[in-house]
Amino acid sequence: MALNNPQLLYLMLLCLLITPGYSMADENSEVEHPKADLLQEKLNTMMQNTASWLDNVGDNYIGDNNKENTTDESGEEKVKKRASANGYLQLSWIPRTADLDDVDAKFKVYFTLPEWSDRLALVIDNDDEDELLLDYETDNTPTVQTGVNVALQYVKQFNNKWQIKNRLGVSRKQLYLRSEMQFTWKIQNLAFRAQPRLDYFLQDGWGPSVKGVVNYSLKKSYFSLSASWQKIENESRSRRKVGFFHIKSTGREQLLVTGVQYNKSNNKLDISNEKYVLSTRYRNLLYKSWMYFEVEPFIEFNQLNDFRREVGIAFNLLSYYGD
Repeated sequence: MALNNPQLLYLMLLCLLITPGYSMADENSEVEHPKADLLQEKLNTMMQNTASWLDNVGDNYIGDNNKENTTDESGEEKVKKRASANGYLQLSWIPRTADLDDVDAKFKVYFTLPEWSDRLALVIDNDDEDELLLDYETDNTPTVQTGVNVALQYVKQFNNKWQIKNRLGVSRKQLYLRSEMQFTWKIQNLAFRAQPRLDYFLQDGWGPSVKGVVNYSLKKSYFSLSASWQKIENESRSRRKVGFFHIKSTGREQLLVTGVQYNKSNNKLDISNEKYVLSTRYRNLLYKSWMYFEVEPFIEFNQLNDFRREVGIAFNLLSYYGD
């Protein structure tokens, strides 16, 4: 969702502009909470209240059988799970050679609803739902979503090696269904993951896809190779992506990701778009445990620009909230 949403923009700008600080008149005076803490606390409270309200709706439909705590086979009381919400807000400014005003806002929130089901969540975001992203992919394309996505997500974890995730929701003003499986296994320093997925959009049709990831662990860092294939029914050819990244923790709350990626796709008019991107992303904790800042210089060679070199830098402010 672009910056035509004034409430989201206002909220994100507050996160960007406030400077955390404390005000003390003397040793005996009360500590004044920073504006950043107050804003994050209000947002968190609002989201948790919304999760509880949604969960109570489910409680009204399901009945009163599960209102009290239960006991397990040993007779010990099990504490009833409560509804919760978590997510993030992100504000990005991405100046580049051809455009210095590329500003974007993204958000995502998960509502966990135990009264409905321990495995059920309500997901609200403004992502491009039909786009399959690589692990650590540099995604500096502005969000073209003109609305908000809403979906119910059900996750079934069979064991620590494989799970299935199903979604029913609305994206880009059309109903969609999604079923995704995830398999993971490890051989010494190599970790593998395979993710076959099948989408169905009411207007765009079927969208089968698959993503594979291989991670190789080093002593203080690791390499990640990921690739994906995706075919949208109303597009003439499939989308292909390959990315190779080096991930290194440079401090307790710092991360450095360097990589190169290749993307290719054809739209429904069979117009090809091929892109090469080299980037280095530095992430650092800005405030407490919930506000991060990212800087990512990149070089892009895009077929739409006749593969002319385009230099840019992405500035991202991320604010997390929830349990």
